[in-house]
Amino acid sequence: MISLNELSKQLSEPSKPFEQWQPAHCGQLPLLIDEQGKWFYAGSEITRQSMVKLFASVLCNEDGQFYLKTPVEKIAIEVKDAPFIIVNWHSEPTSEGSVICCIDNLNRTWLLGRSESLYINDYKGAAVPYMQLPYGCFARVARNVFYQWAEIAETDELGYFITSAQQKFYLQ
Repeated sequence: MISLNELSKQLSEPSKPFEQWQPAHCGQLPLLIDEQGKWFYAGSEITRQSMVKLFASVLCNEDGQFYLKTPVEKIAIEVKDAPFIIVNWHSEPTSEGSVICCIDNLNRTWLLGRSESLYINDYKGAAVPYMQLPYGCFARVARNVFYQWAEIAETDELGYFITSAQQKFYLQ
């Protein structure tokens, strides 16, 4: 059986050294990520998935502002809610216990655990789970995924929760 560390390494993309990059702020780009996680440039949707994935690979959130950040540039963009949406999931057995693998709208997989955890935030007047991602980014959990998790949730004195990587993640 695979370990949680091995599974994480298999799924992770090469990490960008954002902490080492200290470029100058270069202004605002007319790039918008809407509430459904769709990317637009100057009002036109970017439909090439490879282009969106390239931009997403250099996306970071610093002090509440989203940027596309490279070694030489840091350009602000607008994000309406969350830049990504968790649209699917599955459970994967590991030697450390079962882990929930969350798939975002760019078909990237994130492991629900200590570093990519859940938190609850307001979205259109409802308390909705969001997943914390690297570099200050986050993904809103889609309604269908939330309902699937609600079906498998357990309960204790604090409320309803799912378990992943031997940790409880509350859904309320």
